[in-house]
Amino acid sequence: MFLIRLWHYLKGYVIIIVSGLSVEKFINICTRRQILLWDIERLSPTEVIMKMSIRGFKNARSAARKSRCRVRIKAKKGLPYIIWRYKKRKGFVAGLIVFAVLIYLMTSIIWSVEITGNYNLSRETLMQQLNEMGIFRGATKRSINPKHVADKLMLNNRGLAWVGVELKGTKLIISVREGIEPPRVVPMDQPCNVVAERDGIVISVRAKNGLEKVKEGDTVKKGQVLISGVMESKNPEAGTRYVHAMGEVLARTWYEVKVDVPEKKINRIRTGHEWNKYSMYFLDFKIRLPSGNNPFELYEKDIVDKAPVIMNHFKFPLGLIIEKHYELKEEEEFLDKEEARRLAEKTAMDKVSEILPADAEIVDRQMEIFTSDGKEYLLVTVECTENIAMQQEIGGN
Repeated sequence: MFLIRLWHYLKGYVIIIVSGLSVEKFINICTRRQILLWDIERLSPTEVIMKMSIRGFKNARSAARKSRCRVRIKAKKGLPYIIWRYKKRKGFVAGLIVFAVLIYLMTSIIWSVEITGNYNLSRETLMQQLNEMGIFRGATKRSINPKHVADKLMLNNRGLAWVGVELKGTKLIISVREGIEPPRVVPMDQPCNVVAERDGIVISVRAKNGLEKVKEGDTVKKGQVLISGVMESKNPEAGTRYVHAMGEVLARTWYEVKVDVPEKKINRIRTGHEWNKYSMYFLDFKIRLPSGNNPFELYEKDIVDKAPVIMNHFKFPLGLIIEKHYELKEEEEFLDKEEARRLAEKTAMDKVSEILPADAEIVDRQMEIFTSDGKEYLLVTVECTENIAMQQEIGGN
């Protein structure tokens, strides 16, 4: 029904009132001549109101004469009449056309680029690669092939496991998933041993294939064979068989970190002086406004984006960027023993976190303060349980 009404609106129609003693005869003549009438309603015994197409109205004149009815137009409806009404208002028509063209152009370009899922790979690196492909804010949507863009990003970044590219309105959404570098694994069809990745004391051995060479409580060194892939037969005639050794060896391991206990620390505080740098931008095009040079040697920076926002949701891709530079000065603060040791402990544990394997579980932690050459140090020893099994080709290093 809606499509029919829309069609009549686009073609144009008139609302007419037919009056006379033979209104029914007028309707019958129009029906026989296939003149479309709709929304017929009787106003009085001698008057009927109805709708008729523009072309049908022209063809209905003879039907009105034959039926001796009087036909008058009550209203003219539809797009043709609107166009005719504004035909002489050329400025309005020109503005309407320009507005329509601007709307088309604005919806045909990329207004924003959103990148999600990247942690190790920086947004700046991905944006630079997109720019090299001719993709930036202001690029036409028609020039972007999502599959081609995804393939190029995968080829340029070996650390990505998956890339999704989607055009959503005027936004380009790049979704990435970073892969985890897998441990070195010897192919299944190649014989190998399972060796110790680091020193430790064995807690348990679970061999899936191969011959166990250590047991619970044994102390092992890095590179020592834990599960052998060399199967020697008791019968000399049978010879030696080589297999692909596999298994898990849990062990207690230790990690040590030594840091100095600081006597003082440097605090950076703001002096109260500020210098601002101003830039105007539209999409990815930025113009710096005259604002002089940064007078500070030591400073911290905040960026404020002054862009118009509608309903706290739609942000225009144009506006003013203010880079606020705050001058800093350094002040030394002497620490008491307790505070200095807390700071050293935090520094040491941060370093431990950097060197611990992902699967290592801390079971004990010991700290020792000692002095050497008049300097105080903190030694942190962490005991862990972890899987130290690592495959190594037979005969390899």
